Amino acid sequence: MKNPFNPTFGDVPALFLDKEQQVTKLVSLIQQSDFARSFFVTGVRGSGKTAFLTRVSNEFQADSNCYPIDLLNKNGILTSLARQLYEQSKPRALRIFNSIKSISIGNISIGRDTEVANVDQMLDHLMQHVAKQQKYVVITIDEVTNTKPIRDFAQVFSALKRKGYPIFVIMTGLPDLILDIQNDEKLTFLLRSEKINMAPLSITDITVNYQQVFNCSFEDAGKLAKMTMGYSYAFQLLGYLLFNELDQRPFSPQLINQVSPVYHGLLFENAYQKIFTGLSDLDRQYLIAVNGHYKLSEICQIMGKSKVFVSQYRRRAIERHLVRPSGYGYVDYTLPYFDRYITQVQDPDSPYYLGY
Repeated sequence: MKNPFNPTFGDVPALFLDKEQQVTKLVSLIQQSDFARSFFVTGVRGSGKTAFLTRVSNEFQADSNCYPIDLLNKNGILTSLARQLYEQSKPRALRIFNSIKSISIGNISIGRDTEVANVDQMLDHLMQHVAKQQKYVVITIDEVTNTKPIRDFAQVFSALKRKGYPIFVIMTGLPDLILDIQNDEKLTFLLRSEKINMAPLSITDITVNYQQVFNCSFEDAGKLAKMTMGYSYAFQLLGYLLFNELDQRPFSPQLINQVSPVYHGLLFENAYQKIFTGLSDLDRQYLIAVNGHYKLSEICQIMGKSKVFVSQYRRRAIERHLVRPSGYGYVDYTLPYFDRYITQVQDPDSPYYLGY
């Protein structure tokens, strides 16, 4: 049997858990909408954003009334949108597009990383044609960031939305993006977009799937599930490591102990190191101060800052889905064994030591 788990970031694993049926709900919502909408899928690194976006995109590709468009966050994003939309809708009556090719539209030569000067007009004509066909457009963009291509796209999308065209966009991005664009007028459409948070997976769902795959007791499967804390990447990684070991020996409780060190190391190396080093220095200091389950007043003393000052970093950590409230003034880490990683960050003998 092929390993059903896939810990590779961005891939859609064979075991894709979606108990809340978020994929079906989003697809149905768009199909039943009478007006343009934008959605922002967010969550910590490894929470399953890209896999979710791919599953949603596959659903729309199966709908004959939909023109699904996948865009890259790079220069030429609007021209790419026009080219793909033209190739799918085939508006032969529009002369400006009669000779569209892979790198040219009409008499205008298009570089791979450039925009056509009148691309906004082209998109307006194309969307008129789509509306007359009584079809709709769903655009997907993975890993949205605050770049000029995304800002240009935001302006054009907002203009098309105001005209009532049947156009939708689904984007993925880290929570940091929402934290960092509060004052960027060209990206306020992200703030207005409907948010879809990649919540932790159900521990019960994980338990059932582990029990079925490994043919183990419910108790052992439950122990494995708790080791993931519902973190999507952890679910795939732990399952992947255990399944590979089953080629050599049958499942046993001892096998869990044998793969644990490798599991922790890969969690730290592939996920936590990138998450933690991508934060600001004060954000990192807050997460370090939290380690030990301290109350807010105690964290203020550790950081040497006021309650008002520390509270903003508490809020930022919660919005990043790195901690969650756990009683008045307390928070807990959301990721499995993150406390061990934080301890490693402060250990001069650890490969993860960052000098704190």
